[in-house]
Amino acid sequence: MEDLSQLKVLPTVGPAAEAVFAVDLLRRGGGGATFTRWRETVSLRMRRMPPTPAVPRQAGPPAAGEGNGGTWLFDLLAQETAQGEAAESSPDPVVRRMLDLGVRPYWGKARAYLQMDRECRSRMMASGGIETMLSNLHPWVGWRPPVLTVSLGRGEQIHLNGRGLNVVPSLFVNQPRIFAGRRGEQRPPILVYPTLLDTTVANALWDSAGADARALAALVGRTRARVLEELSETCNTSELGRRLGISPAAASQHATVLRGAGLVTSRRRFNTMLHSLTPLGSALVTVGSPVPKLFPAQELSLSVAQ
Repeated sequence: MEDLSQLKVLPTVGPAAEAVFAVDLLRRGGGGATFTRWRETVSLRMRRMPPTPAVPRQAGPPAAGEGNGGTWLFDLLAQETAQGEAAESSPDPVVRRMLDLGVRPYWGKARAYLQMDRECRSRMMASGGIETMLSNLHPWVGWRPPVLTVSLGRGEQIHLNGRGLNVVPSLFVNQPRIFAGRRGEQRPPILVYPTLLDTTVANALWDSAGADARALAALVGRTRARVLEELSETCNTSELGRRLGISPAAASQHATVLRGAGLVTSRRRFNTMLHSLTPLGSALVTVGSPVPKLFPAQELSLSVAQ
């Protein structure tokens, strides 16, 4: 039970890791009806772009439980925590294209939705304890003290040995996955679970790259609206320019104007400037975000606990 006292619920795995999961989801045609619009839209965007070089399957970050035990996810989360900014894009051109075409256009509201999911889990822990949260995390996740079971189709046991556990929601992961790292890994294992989407919630997310984006563009201008959307995840000036397809100088100028309006805050880290949204800027980007719906079992558990 000592490990449970060190359990943390993280808000997101970050857009770069979501892009890895999204590549797998698109290849498999996964996600069911709730991801139909996303699959069709992203497939169309990719067909309109020049083809990427052929990359062997193993060239990208391996899936959970494969190869290096998901060390790539540990590294991405560590980079974001240490630098206070979104991890740099993957060197895999397929993942990088997915990041630009299939994740970032929706990331503003997706991130807000995942953060609300996390808040739901935190409230569940506060009212019913960690055991209640784990028991109701996902139908494939079971909790029988002191064993947490995840149905992954293989009989693997992971011993925490006092490391604790990080639990984090994901929009594009297709099923709960455990990332334990290599043998001897000292960092806490990561349990990534799919956030619950129904068709209404999913359509609100996929629409976030359409009408809401146009409304924001009408308010602050198209380029500055994109700056606000990209800064849903903190990044430096050069990375902001790369995402927008503009020079670092132009990106810095837009960030300066938005900072003067109270929508963006900037801080220096060594020789780079990091930009992020203020609460007001975040409210503009995420207005109208859908609210996560719990599984029926979760609703029952909460009502009993209260």
